Amino acid sequence: MAMPPFLARLLFGDKAAPRIRSRGANAIVGLPDRVLMAQAYIPAFAADGGRILAVGVRAYNLEDHAPLQAQGAELWTTDIDPRAARWGIAGRHRTGDACDLDTVFGDMTFDAVLCNGVLGHGVDAPDQQRRTLDGIAAILRPGGRLLLGWNTGRIDDPVAAGLTRAFRSEPYAGHPERVQFDTVDHVYDLMVRVGPTS
Repeated sequence: MAMPPFLARLLFGDKAAPRIRSRGANAIVGLPDRVLMAQAYIPAFAADGGRILAVGVRAYNLEDHAPLQAQGAELWTTDIDPRAARWGIAGRHRTGDACDLDTVFGDMTFDAVLCNGVLGHGVDAPDQQRRTLDGIAAILRPGGRLLLGWNTGRIDDPVAAGLTRAFRSEPYAGHPERVQFDTVDHVYDLMVRVGPTS
């Protein structure tokens, strides 16, 4: 059982609580989809640079932040849960609904968006998914990349449903435009923004 954050702070100081909470994330980090993320996609997005938005943050995402920024990329984070700000980028995190990204980040444009584990984990209904993907299209520059991660056991295929109409599927980081796994139901769709939403 994990140590409660207040007890961790009391015994070990303020900086210990996030580390203790993140230990439960080790199982997630070892999954094949997270391994592919760490070994292929994060280095590729980092090499491309620019302004990157990570939609949805949890303790296990902390390991992604430094590699994404290692080559000068400007990483921003967002999550609907105000408590998730502790896992975001200090000074570059906004609390908001993924369905309203065009409002939350209406004053910005991004070169890449990582939206992994959001659809089907709170953004469940097809209308919510459409709003999220349209919002991403509104803040992603033409030619900008989208990594969309979702689970077949949680939602129907958003690409087959036509929810990615502002994007073109494209291989990335030495992998095909869609990657599926034998041992988990996770799917990665890699896409490029091709034009404005209608």
